[in-house]
Amino acid sequence: MTPGEDDPPSDTQSGGEIGYNPLKETLARAEEATTALRANYTEWARIDVDHTQTLLDAAKKTPPEGRRAQLDLLYGAMHNIKGQGTSFGYPLVTRIGQSLCRLVAPGRTVDEDGLKVAQAHLDALKLVLAQKIAGKGGEVGDKLAAQLESLTAGSER
Repeated sequence: MTPGEDDPPSDTQSGGEIGYNPLKETLARAEEATTALRANYTEWARIDVDHTQTLLDAAKKTPPEGRRAQLDLLYGAMHNIKGQGTSFGYPLVTRIGQSLCRLVAPGRTVDEDGLKVAQAHLDALKLVLAQKIAGKGGEVGDKLAAQLESLTAGSER
């Protein structure tokens, strides 16, 4: 046996560099996919927000003692929306979504005024997505989110 005969094949080129880097290629493909998703984020996020609007509309038509089912579905959908916002460059969506999740969290009673606050959140999300307000939205975005958070805090019991 010659020295090195039992050694596994080398993936190195001259100078000890790795000739094949699957991690680097995988990361590059993931970044390309994320960039493509970012380009269409507002379109499919708006579909999700429209779905939450349907759930809120159903909750508005249901007597208070029976609306929890729609609010739980709304909470789940909004939880996904808020989770995606920052990932796709829309942290204002995340912040507004987080406030709405807090408002309609499982176990919370949401009265008629709370439903109006929930509607204000959805209206704000629709505006952010329609205007493609990426990032934190500057001073106006901060004021809008702070106002919604204040309304949520005021409706907590």
